[in-house]
Amino acid sequence: MNRKTYPYLLTLLFVFLLTNSVAAETLTLHQALTLGLAEHYDLKIANLDVERAQAGVLGEQGRFDVTAELGINASRSELPTDSTLIDSDVTKTSRVQAEAALSKHFATGLQTRLSLTGTRSDTDSLADRLEPSYRTALVLDLTLPLLKDRGTDVNTANLQIATTQQQQAAHGYLASAQQLAAEIETAYFDLAQVEAEYRYAILARDLATELLAGNQRKLDTGLIPVTEVNEAKSAVAGREQNVLLYRQRITQRRNRLLELIDQGETSLPPDWQVSLPETVGTIKLDLEQAISTGLLQRPDLQQARLELVARKVALVYAQNQQLPRLDLEASLSVNGLSGESESPSYYSGDWQDAFDKEGSSWYAGIRFSMPLQNRNAQALSRDAAAQDRQSLYRLRRAEIATETAIRSALATVELGMERVNVARSSSELAQATLDQENRRLEE
Repeated sequence: MNRKTYPYLLTLLFVFLLTNSVAAETLTLHQALTLGLAEHYDLKIANLDVERAQAGVLGEQGRFDVTAELGINASRSELPTDSTLIDSDVTKTSRVQAEAALSKHFATGLQTRLSLTGTRSDTDSLADRLEPSYRTALVLDLTLPLLKDRGTDVNTANLQIATTQQQQAAHGYLASAQQLAAEIETAYFDLAQVEAEYRYAILARDLATELLAGNQRKLDTGLIPVTEVNEAKSAVAGREQNVLLYRQRITQRRNRLLELIDQGETSLPPDWQVSLPETVGTIKLDLEQAISTGLLQRPDLQQARLELVARKVALVYAQNQQLPRLDLEASLSVNGLSGESESPSYYSGDWQDAFDKEGSSWYAGIRFSMPLQNRNAQALSRDAAAQDRQSLYRLRRAEIATETAIRSALATVELGMERVNVARSSSELAQATLDQENRRLEE
């Protein structure tokens, strides 16, 4: 190769690369990460898992909501009778009743119900002095578990588990985001590396072509044998094959990156390229600090710890369910009765003494029940204990795997730094070899 041809080739290559960089819009790593984290369907699914977990917490909280009840009914009966207190052979009774009640289940296990009932009765019995009669009752019912289902920890077990699952879903979303970011980063760097190798493959092919042309001129002048020309032709064919292979790799790497970032409403420019970010300085790695941070902050370990908390809550509940049921029951009611001997209207009456202090009643008692064999509760308790131990073993296994992964990653980074230094030396040697070959061509 003469002195004019080689600078001309380098100028063409520079113009080719510069033209491509101007025509194509650069997609930075930050932009790729932003697109992927904003539009990837896996992250959207994980985010909906968080919303579902929040709905689960709300549903468990609803178990302690106040329940309102309202009912109204009317009845009429005609029964044959032989009583001397009835002036006919049939007893006619009409009744209209309305009830309003509020009930609530407290976290301690206490169940309450406050009801107000009003009844209007009309009968043709001579034994009833009030026609119609108005009977009112205000009743407070209480049921307090003393053994089974007693205590806040037991009655809020499902709520505690739902809250834990909500936190697990949040950590799961974070884990999915980190995994996606790592995949995007890897795909981005893979594409950038292959594109750089493709540019060098083009340069190698062009240099091999120039070498072939130089050898052909030397062959024409009788300076070299024909075998060197054939070797140069083989080298050109091999370099051309490498160029095609790198084109295939670029297509594959590009499609992989697009799969990760081009989802949903993503709009990428029709022609884009990636670029390797510049490295700034060296990285100092502290193995112990990395392990400590990883064990503390990794989302999968956080999920495993929360799962252990949930299993312990379930174990406490299952152990409580083995106890017999012993409930304290109490009821207090205030009753009133009013009416007129002859009412001018079906809907009128006198309610003044509806809550006379003399009309009251109360009830208190204890109710005991227990399955004689109690095998279902025992089985559930054993299962909960086994799941608790399993969650502990999974956490320990995950911690060991995390520590191993961190050690391997740091070793890979350190070896990678050494490889960079070796590659830099190899690049300098290759440049020196290239300069020597160029001088040979110029001879």
